[in-house]
Amino acid sequence: MVNGAESLSDGPKDFADAEKSPFWKRLLIAENGRSSNVVLFASNRDGEELIRRVEAIVDKFSAKDFSINIAGAQYVAEMIRRSLKHDFRVFSLTSILLFGAAAWLLFRSLKLTLGILVTCTSAVLATLLVQSALGEKIGILTANLGTIVFVVTLSHLVYMTFNWQTLARQGDEEEVDSRSLSAKAWRMTLPASFWSMVCASLGFGSLLLVPAKPLRELGYGGVEGTVIALCCAYLMYPSFLEWEGPKETQTLPDERWSKFWTSKFAWPSVAILLVSVGLSFGISRLNTDPSLLDYFKKGTEPRDGLLYVDRNGGSNPLTLVIAAANGDKLDTKEEYDKMWNLQEALEEHKGVGTVLSLPVLMDEGHRQPFAFLFSWDRLLKIMSEAKHDRIASTFVSNDRKLAAFYLRMEEQRRDKPRVEVVNDLKSIVRKQGFTPYLVGGVYQLQGALAKLVASSLRTGLIWLLVFFTGVALIVGRNIRVAIAMIFSLSLVPIWMLGGIGLLHIPVDIISAPATNVCIGMAIDSMVHLVFGVKRAQRDGKEGWSAWAAGRREQWRGIVYSDVIIAAGFAIFALSNFPPTQRFGLVVVAGTVIDILANLFLLPLLGGADLKTRHSVAK
Repeated sequence: MVNGAESLSDGPKDFADAEKSPFWKRLLIAENGRSSNVVLFASNRDGEELIRRVEAIVDKFSAKDFSINIAGAQYVAEMIRRSLKHDFRVFSLTSILLFGAAAWLLFRSLKLTLGILVTCTSAVLATLLVQSALGEKIGILTANLGTIVFVVTLSHLVYMTFNWQTLARQGDEEEVDSRSLSAKAWRMTLPASFWSMVCASLGFGSLLLVPAKPLRELGYGGVEGTVIALCCAYLMYPSFLEWEGPKETQTLPDERWSKFWTSKFAWPSVAILLVSVGLSFGISRLNTDPSLLDYFKKGTEPRDGLLYVDRNGGSNPLTLVIAAANGDKLDTKEEYDKMWNLQEALEEHKGVGTVLSLPVLMDEGHRQPFAFLFSWDRLLKIMSEAKHDRIASTFVSNDRKLAAFYLRMEEQRRDKPRVEVVNDLKSIVRKQGFTPYLVGGVYQLQGALAKLVASSLRTGLIWLLVFFTGVALIVGRNIRVAIAMIFSLSLVPIWMLGGIGLLHIPVDIISAPATNVCIGMAIDSMVHLVFGVKRAQRDGKEGWSAWAAGRREQWRGIVYSDVIIAAGFAIFALSNFPPTQRFGLVVVAGTVIDILANLFLLPLLGGADLKTRHSVAK
């Protein structure tokens, strides 16, 4: 697994020799000589086993007066994998306990609680089974898909149960006890649930249009999960409704709320709009290129190891491959001097830590006895021999036309996106008379990924609003209603992204899709409300009266469904992985505005006669 290692005990003659060496000093000595680096050259095969063995060695030699920190791409990847594995186990158990308790408190029925848990668990297992059958692996974003499917399924069940109770209150004693009641609730809820499933699928499906692969993986899994959630909800749960009688379940009396929901809530709606305007200023402050350190909690590994390495030469690798501007070989004294100037210019750039390059290597070679007798080309040939580990080939190509500069970039001092930093370094290369032939490394990859995340965020939201406009026109069948739905829905990303920007919360590849996911579930409440309004219109109500009646019928489903969604995603706060925590808490924030927009703003925009001062709903 480990192909080689460099340390003070294997390379320089001793510590004093390493301090004098331009090469070993940059590579091995840290914190002004108070600590040193051990650099491992490892293969990418079986990183899990490699890190386990390295940790065993660290545990063996660590002591109170001898501290060892680990950092590196493979170590970071393994820590992320462990965090996701931990989350998968914890969230699965916590979901069952939390939602079981929520169902019991909501309905006070053991039969319905059992039905909810069985149905939601079946949806999760079916989704994982389908993913496995299709060869889709659990990735960095899909690790939490089980919890998401559980929540989406539960939302359908909440609306169906409340509609079941509503029908029971409206019917006579004989109808309340009939087995046909659950079938009526099934038929009453299915149209709205179907369009809710379509919207949630579109929310996930919008991620399929983005270039970032992890986001597309979540998109595929989310679409599969939302379809399976609907199927399980409507094929399994009605049997539990038939098993239980609605009179044995807890219901909230509507009488005390009837007068409350006839109000138009103009001032609360104005307040919502004013807050939305204020939060919109935070969108321009979004940070979609967070520091590598933001992926881990303070005071934990590997953050402490990354901090140490970052302070001592940088923690994020970047490779610049350069060529002479005129295409000449790089084995002349003139090119050697120019590369030294480039070396110094790169080291002076803010955000660049250690730089190892061909001139540094050659300077080390010139420290050897009688090295001055050899030409530059001859020294390169000597250092390309097997007895010197062919080290020269690491820094210069065989035809001497390309040279590599290995940079370790600092994360704490970076104050601009990585893509801009890379462009600055390319400009320095050109200014020193070279051509940036190739740029690579984890640093550049993260910069490109951050750019894709920002682009995906914009593209996904635009397409999502386009898709939902079509759905709103189909469901509402009215231009005013469709406009009201889309306008109210647009407040969700404004509140979420604006709040993130104002609070300086980083938007990483994991937390970025939270907005798309939340919008897909937010329109769920709107669809159920609009279908409630249509039922009131079929009963002879018009205008504001129909909207007030629809809100009286559906407010419990809207409030409790969103509260359950918020509770479901609040589970992510239990994660040891900050990006997963941010994903969950961002969705929780989105459900707050979802409730406010659906119950206050949407009815006002969609049905109120704004010329009248008082409501006439009854």
